[in-house]
Amino acid sequence: MPSKKIHHSIYEQFWFKDVPSFFTTKTLRVLSISCIVVGIYTWAVIYFEFQILHIDFKPSSTLFSFLGLVLGLLLVFRTNTAYDRWWEGRRLLGSLLNDSRSLALKLDAYLPETAIEDRNYLAEQISNFGFALKEHLRFGVKFEELQLDAETELALKKSIHVPNAISGLIYKRINKLYKSGIISEEQFIVIDKQIVALTDILGSCERIKSSPIPAAYATHLKMFMFFYVCILPFGIMHDMRFWSVPIMVMVFYAFVGLEIIGEEIEDPFGHDPNDLPTDAISVKIKNNVDEILLKP
Repeated sequence: MPSKKIHHSIYEQFWFKDVPSFFTTKTLRVLSISCIVVGIYTWAVIYFEFQILHIDFKPSSTLFSFLGLVLGLLLVFRTNTAYDRWWEGRRLLGSLLNDSRSLALKLDAYLPETAIEDRNYLAEQISNFGFALKEHLRFGVKFEELQLDAETELALKKSIHVPNAISGLIYKRINKLYKSGIISEEQFIVIDKQIVALTDILGSCERIKSSPIPAAYATHLKMFMFFYVCILPFGIMHDMRFWSVPIMVMVFYAFVGLEIIGEEIEDPFGHDPNDLPTDAISVKIKNNVDEILLKP
């Protein structure tokens, strides 16, 4: 066993272990045809200039260096902006997990052990909030993931904003417990702050979802990259000849690949390979809340 762990550790530190996965990445799948087109375009430029037109014009390399620098700065800004959105989304999901645990822990401390029905109901609704939130940020809530009775499910299906409706169910049950004297006013205030924190997380996630990178900026970057790729073969073909074809393909893949990755991670709540693990976090919330509130 120790030898297997050592071998596994050595493999994990082996840098080249990730190279085979390059051929299965989404970026390569998306850009494969475009890379072929760029290669054919570069070959055609070289062939027509040297074999047919016989033009001996070599532009200054300073021009291409300057344009490459500008393009690099634009891509850095694009990538950083997209990553900031991804990282903020990850922080919010982490807060969702922590606040759900905190709410469950406080309810566990405030509710008597004999309040089995209330514990079950609140555990279900806290878990439902996490599942509803992740799908609300995608294409609509999956009611088969929620723990609901028939009457509550019918009422939620009529709601436009299901996570808000689930928060309302939690508030109503907490208010009922307060009026019946099971929890005190101080405890009610503490729980209220915890539910507000969940609502704030929902609003922040919706802000990321509903505020994509401005289309004008994305279009400007694409057009600049297109222009750069179109003229770059004229700057390198006199030195590299037909070796310019693979070089252009690699340059195109490097630049446009970054832009594709930026587009993918700027909306971090979907199903793309690099999106956030919202499904796993929702399951973890359910498991943690059940463990806290539903005593074996």
